[in-house]
Amino acid sequence: MKSGRIIYSLLFCIVVVAVAVSLSSFSLHKTVSTLPDAVNSPVANLLPAFNSGFYDPDFNLNADSVIIPMKTAGHLFLIEAKVDGEVGNLVFDTGASGLVINSSYFRNHVKSGGTTSTGITGSVGNVEQISIGQIEFADLTYRNLRADMANLGHIENRRGVKILGLIGFGMMRNLEIVIDPINSELKLFRIDQTGKRLNGKGTGFKPDYSQKIEGNTNILFLKGTIRGKVLNFCFDTGAETNAISSDCNKKIMSTLTITRRTVLKGTGTAGSEVLFGKMNDFVIGNHQIRDMETIISNMDALSEAFGTHIDGLLGFSFMKNGVLCINFVNKQFGIRFKKGEEK
Repeated sequence: MKSGRIIYSLLFCIVVVAVAVSLSSFSLHKTVSTLPDAVNSPVANLLPAFNSGFYDPDFNLNADSVIIPMKTAGHLFLIEAKVDGEVGNLVFDTGASGLVINSSYFRNHVKSGGTTSTGITGSVGNVEQISIGQIEFADLTYRNLRADMANLGHIENRRGVKILGLIGFGMMRNLEIVIDPINSELKLFRIDQTGKRLNGKGTGFKPDYSQKIEGNTNILFLKGTIRGKVLNFCFDTGAETNAISSDCNKKIMSTLTITRRTVLKGTGTAGSEVLFGKMNDFVIGNHQIRDMETIISNMDALSEAFGTHIDGLLGFSFMKNGVLCINFVNKQFGIRFKKGEEK
């Protein structure tokens, strides 16, 4: 990856329902021209994933763990927070490496530096950094942070909520992270240098399937298979749909059910038309997950930015199938499948 360029990923595949259209499903090999026009289809928005390092929080009352309630707006998970006295919501977005702040509320903060960056759909433009004095949510406090600044107003407009920014794994990398989409909870546990919970807190997470975390970044990549082929997916809690690369082979594409066209919008670009449908043959471990919403998109820019080939993205459609645990210290990802989802 070239120095001085901020990594961008498939964030916020926000599907905004437009005019209701009666659609019949069909497989990918059917003629694309028979699809409903994009003008009557949802819009999938992509936002940049910023690279902002990582920070350790202070646990109030010297606790060893915290349970953070999450609200939902569409398929986004929100955490109520206060950022330098401003009250609102942070989007829990693991496609964002660190901290991203909404320029709508922090435009008067002192800015430093600027980087010209490119996203999955093209040039994004200049991104500035600011200093944040304090962030508070649940029983956690972060102090003296550096954050990238972006205009997140279009998310607020479409979801009708006040968005202060995005937080990713860089804000909790040295903790054990348990994501429970079913109960809308985020659980964080303090851990030692080996990745074990301090003071034997709880019985520990018992997954149905676990996978070793590769690499040493704040972005999580997972291996999954479709039609027996192992694929590399980026795990992104800020993506309201999954995504699959348009350069995957015909056997993989034949497992998808396409229902319509949609528009993929990236920051600073006019957007591009993509296909939207269902992922039917995804397997992780020995567990098959069907009917996951997905878009088909070119991911060359994303792969180049991360320095690794990316075959797809796993977002809300994947997360809703169970409880997930991420531990970057012992490099383990685990999932405990929702009752009735085991195959």
